[in-house]
Amino acid sequence: MAPLKFWKKLSGQLPPQGRWAHMADPYDGDEVVVLDCETSVFDKKKGELLSVAAVRVKGKEIRLSQALDLTVKSDAVTDPNAVRVHYLRREDREQGVAVSEAIENVLDFIGNRPICGFYIEYDRAILNRYIKQLYNFQLPNKFIEVSEIYVRKKRRLVPELQLDLTFEGLARDLKVPVIERHTAMGDVISTALMYIKLTQFP
Repeated sequence: MAPLKFWKKLSGQLPPQGRWAHMADPYDGDEVVVLDCETSVFDKKKGELLSVAAVRVKGKEIRLSQALDLTVKSDAVTDPNAVRVHYLRREDREQGVAVSEAIENVLDFIGNRPICGFYIEYDRAILNRYIKQLYNFQLPNKFIEVSEIYVRKKRRLVPELQLDLTFEGLARDLKVPVIERHTAMGDVISTALMYIKLTQFP
C-alpha cells in the first residue's frame, strides 16, 4: 500500500504536507515540547485561541531562552469566567499576532517532537481545529498527559491511594511552584517542572 494511502487509512486524515511534512516522521531526538493554550470559552469545540505558550524540555533542562509565548489578536467574545481565569481582555489582545501566524509559529516550534501538557487533550483539540482549517491536517505528534504519568507512578507505590488530580494538587504533591496560574507561559513552566520531577527523579 502506498505510504499516503496507508497514513489516511491509519489516521483517517491526510498527513502534513510541504513545509510540515517532517512532522509525520518518527521522532528520534530527546526533547519534549510542553504546551498550553488559553481560550475565549472553556469549550474545545467553540473556544477561540487567545494565547499559546510552549517550551522545549531536554532531560532536567527547561529551555526558556527559546520559549514560545504568543498572544493572539482576537475580537472573540470572551466568557467572563474565562477572563477571571486568564485575564486576557480584548484590549490586552490588541497588540497580538494573527491566529494564522500563531499557528504557523507553533508548528515550526513543535516539529515532530512529543507534546506534553496538563489536560493536553483540550489544547490538542483547539490547535487541531485551526490547523485543519488552515492546512488540512491535524497534529500527528505523540501526546503526553502529565497527570497520567503521575497516576501511574503513584499507583505503583500505593494502588488504593486517593489522588488530587487538579493542577494545584499535582503541583503541591510534587513540590512544584504554581507560576502565574492560568497564563499560558506560567502554566507551561509549572507543567514542565512537573514533567521533569516525574520522569527524571526516582
